[in-house]
Order: sequence, then C-alpha cells, then structure tokens
Amino acid sequence: MGPKEPVMGSLKTFGVDLPQIVDSRAVCLAVLTVLASGALAQARVEVSEDGRRRVSAAPTATDNTGWNRGTGVPFGTVPDQVVNLRRQIGGVQVADMNADGRNDVVAVCYNSQSYPPYTDWHDMIFYNTGSGIETTPSWLSVEQVHTGDVQIGEINGDGHLDVVTVHGNVSSQSARVYYGSASGPATSAGWTAAGPAVWGTAGGLADIDNDGDLDLITSNQGVSPDPYKPNFMFRNNAGTFTTAPAWQSGDLAVQNGVATGDFNNDGWTDVAIGKWVNFQSGIYFNNAGTLASFPGWTVGHTDADKGAAVGDFDANGWLDVAFGGDPSRAYTQDDGVFTEAWANTDPLSGAQEIRTHDVDSDGDLDLAEIHFSTGKCYIYLNNAGVISTTPDWTFDAPEVGNTLAFGDINGDRYDDLVIGYSGDISIRVFFAIPPDCAPDLTGDGTLDFFDVQAFLQAFSAGQPAGDFNNDGVYDFFDVQAFLQAFADGCP
Repeated sequence: MGPKEPVMGSLKTFGVDLPQIVDSRAVCLAVLTVLASGALAQARVEVSEDGRRRVSAAPTATDNTGWNRGTGVPFGTVPDQVVNLRRQIGGVQVADMNADGRNDVVAVCYNSQSYPPYTDWHDMIFYNTGSGIETTPSWLSVEQVHTGDVQIGEINGDGHLDVVTVHGNVSSQSARVYYGSASGPATSAGWTAAGPAVWGTAGGLADIDNDGDLDLITSNQGVSPDPYKPNFMFRNNAGTFTTAPAWQSGDLAVQNGVATGDFNNDGWTDVAIGKWVNFQSGIYFNNAGTLASFPGWTVGHTDADKGAAVGDFDANGWLDVAFGGDPSRAYTQDDGVFTEAWANTDPLSGAQEIRTHDVDSDGDLDLAEIHFSTGKCYIYLNNAGVISTTPDWTFDAPEVGNTLAFGDINGDRYDDLVIGYSGDISIRVFFAIPPDCAPDLTGDGTLDFFDVQAFLQAFSAGQPAGDFNNDGVYDFFDVQAFLQAFADGCP
C-alpha cells in the first residue's frame, strides 16, 4: 500500500478547527461534526479545482481589505472592477482574443462538491469595453466540463490566438483547444485530447521540439485508489496537437503545476513541474527535443507544493524556478547549481497558484501568489535579486482564491491584476496606478512647450518645481535633468 494521500484543511473554517494537513478520515469526521452542529446551514463549503483543499469558510475581520507595505506595488487596496457571477474560476489569462487591440480576460470554470452547489461552469471570455472588461461574458463555451487551467497561444498558424483548456475529473478528454478567429474563438472545441484518463491540473505551452510551433504540456493526477499519474506532452504537428500524448513522464505522482524555460542554456526548452506531498517538485530536462522521463533536478523535500513559475530572479543569465507551497520557495541557479534563495513567511501559507511578473517595472521579476483557504493574494517584490519574504501587497477576499494573471486591461500601458475566486464575486480587477510624470509640470498628461515654459518660470522664480533634481540648489543640473526627463517622455 502506498503513502496515504493528505487533504488540505484550512485555518479559515466555521465550526471546526481543521489542521492544515489532515488525512481524508479526519476531513470526514470534521464535516460530520459540522453537520451535527447545524453549522453547515450557515457556512459555505468550498473545494479546490484539484479536490485537495476543502474549507468551510466564514467571514473574517479582514475580508475585503488590502494592504500596501510600500510604494513599489502600483495597485490600490480596493478593486476597480468586480464580476458578480457565482462561479468557481479555475484559471484566468489576459490577452486580446478578438484582435481589436484591447486585452480581454479569459476565465475558465470548474465544478466540485462545494456547498451550496454551483449551477454553471461554462468557460468564459470577458471582452474589453475600452475602459475595462464587461462584467457579463459575451463568450461562453458550448462544453460545460470541469476546467482547472487555461493557456493562450497561437496553435494552428493562422495568426489568431487560441484558447487551450485543461480538464479535471479524470477523463481521456483532459485538454481542449478553441481555435481563434478575427472576431474571437469558436465556442466549440476544435481539438480534444484522447489519451489515457487523467485529472489534468495545469498546462503550459512551449516549443519543445524547436520546430517553430507551440506544444502542450500538462501536469496530471488521479483519484483514489489510483491517485498517481504521469505528466503529458502533446506535440504540435503542423498546427494540430497529437490526440494522444507524444510523451509521458516515467514517474507517477500528484502533479499540479507547469512552467517552462531553457534552464541549462542549451537552446531547448525544459519543463518544471510542481508536485504534491510525498513527491518532489523538479525539472525535466530536454535533450534535443526529447523530454527526460524523470526530473534531472528536484527540490529535495516532499512538502505540499502546488504551482510553478520561472524567471531569472538574480539576473545572472540562468533561469531560476519557484514553486508555490507551504511555504512557497524560489531557487536561484548558477550553471546547474540550484540554491534555495527565498521562502515566504506567511503563517497561513499554501499557495493555489504562483506567478512571476515585473510588477513594479524595475526590470526584474517579482512573485505573486493566491491562496485558496484564506482568499489572500500576495505580491513579493524583487529588489536587485532579493525577494521580500513578507508581502509588499496583500488583498484578503471573503471568497477562496484560485488564480491570478497580469495584463493591461484599461489601455494605459501598465499591467493590471486579475484575480479569480470561487464565490458570489468570481473575479476582481485591480488597475495599475501609473507613476507620476515629473516633466509634465502642467499636469495635462501631455509633454509640450507649456511644460518647458512652466519649468523655466519655476526655475527663474526659485520655486520647488525648478529644483528638478531635488538637491536644494538651482543650477545647470536642474536644467539638464528636466531636459533629459522631457526627452525620455512620460512612462
């Protein structure tokens, strides 16, 4: 008999204080206790897209509250848009799906044994209205299946972005493609996997064989009594994925996160996979187009990892990797040697998804993660290769958290934040707050002659705006700094 599969509990529970990791019998006893007490009538029970986290959520004092610890994160603490549709969002992406020059939000939905039950889990696209996204989706998939992740890419070579979905609930149809067009994707899938039955948990698109098109990698799991499954790679042959996997990993595990990149700088894209307890997250190296059957590097522990992200955090020319977990960790690399360089200090850790993004536009990649059990989204800034261990930005939602993505939605050239939840509010959007434009002294949003005139007047009169470099002296260096900033333009 293999190792017992744990189920994640929560510290955000109603009626029963579940430990953070308990076995399935303990979860059953806890649920029975709630039933016996009558508390379930007041509590909502939420289950994660992979079925491995379950919480009986109740309001907390910090619900709908945000914190910004410094000035580097450009998001406010109140969302700019919310989607009031009761859905379980398994994944979100930001991309221009109808070729109108404005980014849309693709949100896919899953189904679970949550209470009260969810009645709709069609996948959705919220098209851009010009100032944000619509709050009722114009696009719905014909298929209504459990979708735990979504990736966007150009698959069939027609120049239009396609939607790639990854599906749970143990099916041979573990992935689908909705092909794009000039007006948006088709609402019915144009390709469906027909491989071994698995519960797909995450996907990634990358050119594994260097033939110029995107292949699909999926991480997978099963359900008891057969919970351990391989990872898959579906090869793209002239614009169509193989229906059966062209590659399967040799190791079977509960696998739940995909990130891709050339870790060893050999010109071939490798695959990082996050893995649940009893297994080690790691990297499958690519040997001239053939992925290794087993990881060539692993993290060295069997904690409850979920989600994977890639980026060169220390800017040394070698890709690094991060895995969401308890705690989440990042590993920097120098020529094949990986070193744990960061771990978060959140006492209620347990990420549902982790992403890299240059949030503060300083040229290095920061980390963001969303937690299922607490509903909290965290951003950790990277300052010259050193990532904050405590969050620089936090938002605590009353819903459970599932997924997040970045992209410019309101057209100001700054990437915004989209968070997907399970609950009555299923999506929140935080618009990035642009930095001040120092040479725009008139404040009209345009750099022109009147800004130059305003500077010269302030400089001549010894007013604060004339001391452009803030050194307390009005001299040539102020003029030089203003002219340089004016030439660089507003961000």
